[in-house]
Amino acid sequence: MTAPDPDKKETILLVDDEQSVRGIVLKILRRAKYNVLEAENGEEALKIAASHPGKIDLVITDMYMPGLRGREVVERLAPTRPGLRALFMSGYADQGARTGVPRGANFLNKPFSGQEMAAAVETVLQGPPIS
Repeated sequence: MTAPDPDKKETILLVDDEQSVRGIVLKILRRAKYNVLEAENGEEALKIAASHPGKIDLVITDMYMPGLRGREVVERLAPTRPGLRALFMSGYADQGARTGVPRGANFLNKPFSGQEMAAAVETVLQGPPIS
């Protein structure tokens, strides 16, 4: 983990158990000049957030991962991170994948294009926080 660059935009915590997905999203976010904290699972995300001294503006998380799922990660972070926003992702095409998404939260279906991810991030960051 590297120190955030003060010339960059908001800080995003990216959580996905698939390394290939994390790699793609990481490239998209860094090109858009975001500071990105990367976690391969929910437990690691909580540890990274606990040790990160700065603000975390957005959590982008896969819905279904081994161990803590995306919703659980966000529910645990929200009380300790005022102003936090969340963007949930899932590769499940049916509406059932959204049943675990908290009311009012944002959702992005996998696969997505770089433009779709960038637009979703901008929309979520401009919207109301969950905490």
